[in-house]
Amino acid sequence: MSLKLLFICTGNTCRSPMAERLARELLGEEVQVGSAGIAAWEGERASVQAIEVLRERNLDLSDHRSKQISTELMTEADWIIPMTQAQENSLKQRFPEFAPKIRCLGRWGEQRRDIQDPWMGSVADYRRTALEIEELLHLLKERLNEGAEKP
Repeated sequence: MSLKLLFICTGNTCRSPMAERLARELLGEEVQVGSAGIAAWEGERASVQAIEVLRERNLDLSDHRSKQISTELMTEADWIIPMTQAQENSLKQRFPEFAPKIRCLGRWGEQRRDIQDPWMGSVADYRRTALEIEELLHLLKERLNEGAEKP
């Protein structure tokens, strides 16, 4: 398959790093994954709750450092996958040249939904978010296996 996926959220400390690590686990080495934030402060660690929730799944997020979205990152990606429709719209407006390869994670299945931001929430909120991301990643994997390889 040899695809490169870039997951996007607001600060690159909660949703997109969890999606990156969960996707790496689910999709294996055949797909490269990364993450960034629309309004990220460069070099921030993942939230304590995100680290804890992924540790419960034997996934290590402790080495994650946030990145700001850039033209370079978007150029390298085959698919740019934000967590919400609003983020998708914002990215398409800011970077119209990449619009064909931007699709919200919640739009890969039959349902159209956003991944709510658990920032400042409880560990239980982060667990719910991780489960929702994982469910949508399975749909993404199905679509990629069906041939949605590149826009």
